[in-house]
Amino acid sequence: MGKKKKIFVLAGMVALLVITGVLNIVLNQTSDRDRDVGGIVNRNYFEMVRADNLALRQETKMWLQVVIQGGGEGRAAAEAQMLEITNAMIMEGMLEDNIRALGFSEVLVTSSGHFITVILRSNDLTDIQVAKIVSIITTNTDRTPSNIRIMEIE
Repeated sequence: MGKKKKIFVLAGMVALLVITGVLNIVLNQTSDRDRDVGGIVNRNYFEMVRADNLALRQETKMWLQVVIQGGGEGRAAAEAQMLEITNAMIMEGMLEDNIRALGFSEVLVTSSGHFITVILRSNDLTDIQVAKIVSIITTNTDRTPSNIRIMEIE
């Protein structure tokens, strides 16, 4: 077995171990915000999505790091994708903080392609609040209002 194959097999096994550990922690912990409804635990949507996104990104970054360390023709593309993932994480965190500053307790921002989706805990979002959220996103990113989706969860 070649050295590259060994690296990929080892990286795959480490990725599965990390994913298993993260899922074990996420699925077995009960946070203060969880609700027990008839014996069934309803996990906080925002915490679960954040944990899932983090696990997926960490796995992707690990695989990209393997490609980068291996060198070769895919190295430049892997480095570009690693930078893109890192920049998206920074941007999403900054937008979440700015939107939380408007008074929303639970905010989740995801970016994919040209779109940004904002999911927040609210049941009576006003036009003024929507305008402020859109303003925060258009001021801090290159996205236009037509590429911004805002969703409420009660």
